[in-house]
Amino acid sequence: MNAFLAGLNPAQREAVAHTEGPLLILAGAGSGKTRVITQRIAHILAHGIAKPGEILAVTFTNKAAGEMRERVAALVGARAARELVISTFHSFCLRVLRAEIAHLGYRQDFTISSEGDVRTVMRRLLEDLDDVKETFDPDSFVEQIGLVKNNGLFEVPEDQPDGDTETARKYAKWLPAVFEKYQSALRAANTLDFDDLLLLTLRLWREHPRILARYQKRLRYVMVDEYQDTNHLQYELLRLLAAAHRNLCVVGDDDQSIYGWRGADIRNILSFETDYPEAKIVKLEQNYRSTQAILSSANAVIANNRARREKKLWSELGAGRPLDWFVTGDEEHEAKMVVAWIQHIRERTRAKYTDFAVLYRSNLQSRPIEIAMRQAKIPYVVVGGQDFFERTEVKDIIAYLRAVVNPRDEVAFLRIANMPRRGIGDATLHLVHALCLAENIPFAKGLSEALRRGLIQGRSEAGIRELLVLLRGFGERFRQGGTPLSHLVQELVDRIGYRAELVRTSKSDLQLDQKWSNVEAVIDAVAQYEQQCEGPATLSAFLDESALNKNDDQRGNGDQHRSGVALMTIHSAKGLEFPFVFIAGVEEGLLPHEKCLQGDGLEEERRLFYVALTRGKRHVTLFEACARNRRGRERLCATSRFVKEIPEELLCRHVRAAREMVSERVAPPQVSQSPKRRRKSK
Repeated sequence: MNAFLAGLNPAQREAVAHTEGPLLILAGAGSGKTRVITQRIAHILAHGIAKPGEILAVTFTNKAAGEMRERVAALVGARAARELVISTFHSFCLRVLRAEIAHLGYRQDFTISSEGDVRTVMRRLLEDLDDVKETFDPDSFVEQIGLVKNNGLFEVPEDQPDGDTETARKYAKWLPAVFEKYQSALRAANTLDFDDLLLLTLRLWREHPRILARYQKRLRYVMVDEYQDTNHLQYELLRLLAAAHRNLCVVGDDDQSIYGWRGADIRNILSFETDYPEAKIVKLEQNYRSTQAILSSANAVIANNRARREKKLWSELGAGRPLDWFVTGDEEHEAKMVVAWIQHIRERTRAKYTDFAVLYRSNLQSRPIEIAMRQAKIPYVVVGGQDFFERTEVKDIIAYLRAVVNPRDEVAFLRIANMPRRGIGDATLHLVHALCLAENIPFAKGLSEALRRGLIQGRSEAGIRELLVLLRGFGERFRQGGTPLSHLVQELVDRIGYRAELVRTSKSDLQLDQKWSNVEAVIDAVAQYEQQCEGPATLSAFLDESALNKNDDQRGNGDQHRSGVALMTIHSAKGLEFPFVFIAGVEEGLLPHEKCLQGDGLEEERRLFYVALTRGKRHVTLFEACARNRRGRERLCATSRFVKEIPEELLCRHVRAAREMVSERVAPPQVSQSPKRRRKSK
């Protein structure tokens, strides 16, 4: 047995050793799938089956891609690992488009629009729609356009559903026109949204078979992690890339498919052998994370789903304690019980605060838990707070850099026009915007043209001329090279007087220090990029990297710099594990959520509960409130059907007259053992 098969269980060895043809690895939670992927890559390289540059491994987050590369490097060496193509879908497609997008009529210096930029474009677009008297929510159109693109479509289909409400029909009526105008606006600004990175790669490969053939010849072995989370667009990209060699290995767990609301299609993994009849299927069912009590509970729940492949997780880590189930009065009482149970477990086990995670279905549930944590002086971290790149001062500096790289980027220009203040009024910006629309010219040229025609005068004229000279000068210096990028960014920040602007707008010295430290963090990020960059360091490449990191999936980020109990949604907990997991709000209408009880929604909610259970290593505790405040009214709650699907012998229920506590504020009862038999359901 070679070194890359040693130490694996029989199913893992079978998956690693199978190198030719399509392969589906059904990897249950905690079954060591990342080890299997990396060992399989090492096995292929060790046997000379492929060169490093002929292997593509696709993950869903940049963090996961980095960890995979590190693991492979430990097995085959850093040099071989560097030659492997390990990336997210978006990173890989960006690399393709940077080299090939001219074939589609785009300029190579395109920039990537963030979610905030996309909303800005949509708001302006809706303002410019002719003869529209209705009021629209820009986010609704952004979401619907994203779903159209995730289905691999370049326009809204004629048979697009109209919806079952008057509001839905209103949006459906305008969606085709808005989609077309939105894409035209992005193209005029020479910018792509994140879905375009994948969609245009698909278009490129479909319209230019020779380019596709080149990538097929080069990337002969394709491996995809978290395949259950792929959408139809990603499915099509993989199908085209693997069509010539059919060496497609996909790894995933249909029981953990929880992103249907944003386009993930569970049918991709369920129908894999329909697309690849010769496919080999390997099940990884041995769990290396959790006790058997946790796994048996999860198995019992997920068995109620119909759209799934049969598998049962098992463990050699021992039976473990049954799941504790607290029935509390209301959300405040629930929060106090969460705190009391954390303290009880720490006293009994000497666990650290970082060993605990409190998971919930909705972010709205965190408020009473946070209050209880603060009152008890328990350190905690809310995972999924404001993203660094969404902070105002960070967005300002990034917008300057984008305008330097891409003079067509209207959103960037609109953000920096008066930051700091230059006397450029909204009326002037609207005038230029109208000129750009009328003559189909980019925003920077529109500014120059408005100046040339004398349409802008006075203080606005001086401010615009100053801005254009500044951007052109720095654009030339960034292109020339010779000066470190971080030094140029620092100089740009100094030239625009940004710190003085922060001094003027900050309400306190503390706020000023926090904002300025964020600006310095951007400069540090540029310097770090330069140090780690293996090829020529360019401002455009830095912006690409920043945009991809900003778009990185929130999954798997809960352990970074955490110093206390983790509070997070179940979606954010995907890919993480904790010794002690608390699941709050196990009630009908919350988990499962009331909006997801129809169609396939209920099965996805059950998968979400399954994911929550399987985050636990040593123990899982469930918390249910008999009443919960919803929209300002206290409403009675019923036990989640998912809890009722867990066998009685796997539950230890604590109730202590919770129903009498519904309408009063009381201290939590002392934690005590309750009979293991479950009382009759409400």
